[in-house]
Amino acid sequence: MAQSINQIYQSLLSQLGITWPTTADVALSGADPVINSVFRIGECTGAVLAAQAAGVAEIWRRRSGQRQQVSINALAGALAAYSVGYQSQHGFAIPQPEPSYPLVALYPARDSRWIMLHGAFPLLRNGLQNLLGCTMNPTDIANKVATWDAFALEQAIADQGLCGAVARSYPEWLATEQGRAIAATPIIEIVKIADSAPEPFAPAQPGDRPLSGTKVLDLTHVIAGPTIGKTLAEQGAEIMRITSPTQPALPPFDVDTGHGKLEALLTLTNADDAATLQGLIGQSDVFVESYRPGAMTKLGFSPENAARLRPGLIYVSVNCYGWAGPWQYRPGWEQLAQVATGMTVAQGTADNPQLQSVYPNDYVTGFLGALGTLMALLRRADEGGSYHVRVALCRTAMWMQEQGQVDRSQLPPPAMSQAEIAPYLLTRDNPAFGPLTFLGPVLNYTATPSAWDRPTMPLGANLPLWPLEAGGLGGTLPHSRARHPHLAAAPC
Repeated sequence: MAQSINQIYQSLLSQLGITWPTTADVALSGADPVINSVFRIGECTGAVLAAQAAGVAEIWRRRSGQRQQVSINALAGALAAYSVGYQSQHGFAIPQPEPSYPLVALYPARDSRWIMLHGAFPLLRNGLQNLLGCTMNPTDIANKVATWDAFALEQAIADQGLCGAVARSYPEWLATEQGRAIAATPIIEIVKIADSAPEPFAPAQPGDRPLSGTKVLDLTHVIAGPTIGKTLAEQGAEIMRITSPTQPALPPFDVDTGHGKLEALLTLTNADDAATLQGLIGQSDVFVESYRPGAMTKLGFSPENAARLRPGLIYVSVNCYGWAGPWQYRPGWEQLAQVATGMTVAQGTADNPQLQSVYPNDYVTGFLGALGTLMALLRRADEGGSYHVRVALCRTAMWMQEQGQVDRSQLPPPAMSQAEIAPYLLTRDNPAFGPLTFLGPVLNYTATPSAWDRPTMPLGANLPLWPLEAGGLGGTLPHSRARHPHLAAAPC
């Protein structure tokens, strides 16, 4: 028998060993199906957000001595699993840089197995074209894929550092070496990497919110990684997202995950920019990265190196395939996690796998990353230490499948009405994008209402400087690069 949203929540708390008193202050309601998915997307997303909210409430209890009630329902959870789909600029959808992605699609191979190709970024797209010898014509791509056996093509893609995965059933995934390896890992891994003195939370001052004063460096892209900072910003954390000027942008996702953040540019292969990042780490509490596994270590910003720069740092990493097994260094995406772990076969069939209509692994992994960050901050407050928090899209996909499926006779459910969605939407005059409509925070806190203190802005809109606590220069103020020799070579 499938679990209810409250049972999923309680099971998650037990699985993670969470015993904060504030977990009892969270009310969950509603049930799936909310969207046309065999999985309990709304309930699972709501349960993870509820656990994250309990962490926020626990920090507020420690800072203020006050407890508060928090609520969320399954419909809000389903909306949060696809927030990029609810935004518009001047009433129009924010355009993709390339409206058609024929190299981001499922194709049948020679052996009748299906394989997902993922070439959303130019280097990945060009690599797949070279490997297959294809054009960007979907028929040509399909014909070239049909000359390969699916598992041989999957391995060839991996050997070249590209992105693709064969559609497996969940039992098939669990039978793989990779599936077995990450099945043995927790849904959130928290590893102590260094000792440091405890850092209790400062008493709340007038105007404070639960995470006021917490500084988070966000070196992430697309959805899962940036969702961590966006979620923490809802309750007052100061977030600075740092991207590379040479990294491809995906505007709809950058806007969706930019709420509440400063936006800066650094090239980490540049010595001056790397030194700038080192200085920022020394002033921060949390460092979040979703680079290709191993890339940050090569750049000199491994968890251990970062913790030496800032004892007590919480270092958060996001990847696709988990942190154990032979696939852990493969690059990946939301759709590949669905395909590899069995979600697309379960949604459709082995002969006709179907992607989810939302991005559950991306968003839920981001919410899990935010929860893991709060868990580590609470542990740092009690015990001291620097911690490495690790979450992965495939581990999230496995957890959601473990929660059971909805009765297929209930699918598809009635479409969500505009009246149901409207209470969660905000429209604001944005200084960069004009009138912008977007999905607001979906958690309801009685004492510290969720809100983003900064509007979402274009990548690189700010200098890589933390605003000072009181007066003086801040990251949003215009000032000459010449006055900061340290930044003189940084491409902005």
